[in-house]
Amino acid sequence: MLTRATRTLSALAAAASLGVMAYAGDFSSPGLIALAAGFSAWLCAPYAIAWFAAGKLQSDQLASGILALGLIIAAGFGLYAYTITFINNSNPDAQDGLVLVVIPLYQLVAMLLILAIASMVKRLRGK
Repeated sequence: MLTRATRTLSALAAAASLGVMAYAGDFSSPGLIALAAGFSAWLCAPYAIAWFAAGKLQSDQLASGILALGLIIAAGFGLYAYTITFINNSNPDAQDGLVLVVIPLYQLVAMLLILAIASMVKRLRGK
């Protein structure tokens, strides 16, 4: 049950991140479309890790709960930063696009750290 919820949340967070990128993006040339494809993969990387890890940790409810909690925090942080930067910003700047580079990096590091903790909990519990 928790595995399905974690996977659903990771898919929804990835879709919301892509939606914000589509809202803020410029797709007027083939080069920008190719760049957007690269950024799409980068934005979805932390959520893909959570999606795959949910399947690996499904035998231990505590480890799955740790992963789900970490995903909620990472997704909330990312979506908050994207919303503040691209939607609520009255003075857009070209440097706002750096958020699309930095925030997924923070999320990726956080998800890898959370995955390490959840895996250690699962191993220590022997499940």
